Amino acid sequence: MTVRAIIYARLSPTPRGEESKGGNLTQQVELSQALCDRNGWSVVAVIVEKDTSASTKRGAKRSDEWEHVKALVEDGKADAIVSRHFDRMYRTPWDLEDLVDLAESTGVTLAAAQAQGVLDLSTPSGRLAARIGAVVARNETEMRVERQVLGHQRRRESGRPFWSTRPFGFERDGRHRAAEAEALRQAYRDVLTGVSLWSIAKDWNTRGLLSPHGNEWRSSNLRGVLLKPRNAGIQTYSQWVEKPDGKRVRLTEETGAGNWDAIVSEGMFRALVRYLSDPERNTGGGGKRKALLSGVVRCSKCQAVATQGWSKKNAAGERYRIYTCSGGRCITCPADALDSFVVRKVIDKAEEWNAAPATDNADEEREAELPAEETAASERRTALAEMFAVGDIDGSTLRTGIARCDAT
Repeated sequence: MTVRAIIYARLSPTPRGEESKGGNLTQQVELSQALCDRNGWSVVAVIVEKDTSASTKRGAKRSDEWEHVKALVEDGKADAIVSRHFDRMYRTPWDLEDLVDLAESTGVTLAAAQAQGVLDLSTPSGRLAARIGAVVARNETEMRVERQVLGHQRRRESGRPFWSTRPFGFERDGRHRAAEAEALRQAYRDVLTGVSLWSIAKDWNTRGLLSPHGNEWRSSNLRGVLLKPRNAGIQTYSQWVEKPDGKRVRLTEETGAGNWDAIVSEGMFRALVRYLSDPERNTGGGGKRKALLSGVVRCSKCQAVATQGWSKKNAAGERYRIYTCSGGRCITCPADALDSFVVRKVIDKAEEWNAAPATDNADEEREAELPAEETAASERRTALAEMFAVGDIDGSTLRTGIARCDAT
């Protein structure tokens, strides 16, 4: 009876630009295929995966690809699992015990091309050899983690940049990328003088200043870049910490000055952090800023409120913001055009209020007080209109503010 084999190849996660210790996926498959050919085995499936680890927490589920390998064995469609090395299949004792259970129920064997052997997990000697291999692999993993921690510590102490990908505004070695660095400096100045993040993102996209991954800018990812301490020459260290409830969170702390040139001063960076973190900037919507007219305009057919979304890609592969009916999605409208129209109307209305004459001409004493009150009220209306125009307040806040001005 011909042995039916599954070839399994895996590349471990590695920092960008580094080669995985597991070698090239194609090479892994070729070595495994050669072993199958020598033994006269029939290959029924070739399953490969990249940037995944065989080291898991006790009881944790591994990747979907590995689960597929096990499912084929459990369904009786394969008799052997073949890899370049056994550490492609398991790297922890508990993952091996999972394979031992699988072997006891199905009779599957493990084979490795470079180890030049077959592990029969149904025999005591086969399980012993596999367990020794799992302990060695576990030790290698722990030693690698220790080396990485020490390497990170040396980098922190020296102040050298350690960026897995090129950050916006910099090269990987810490030098500035001139056009991006100047755009960042201007963005800090603009935000601190009241320019909206959305306007800056739109300007960068128009100028072709995309992210290092080639993505267009939005308010959210632009905000994240501006809040990076590295822009002020400050080095940080991030690590994952497990909370009492079992969830893992990433904590970042500042560890001192880096040995690269800052793009902006620390004072400007701290000022922007305070400004963007100010809770007063988030108005309405439970503290989460909405689109300019989201929840304000209504569908002309079903009267449902409109929400912001994105259009389908056009022939050029581009998408644009739209307002769409939240009821039956009967109507959609380009958001930028509608926002511009409403902003112009609001500012025009504010200018009308500013130029309006006093209405209480009969009472001479009151008439003397009206100009000062009207000037103050019109100034508040104009300020509200400007904040609405740049997105600092929503429509509900605008209406409430105008009502208060009218009541004074």
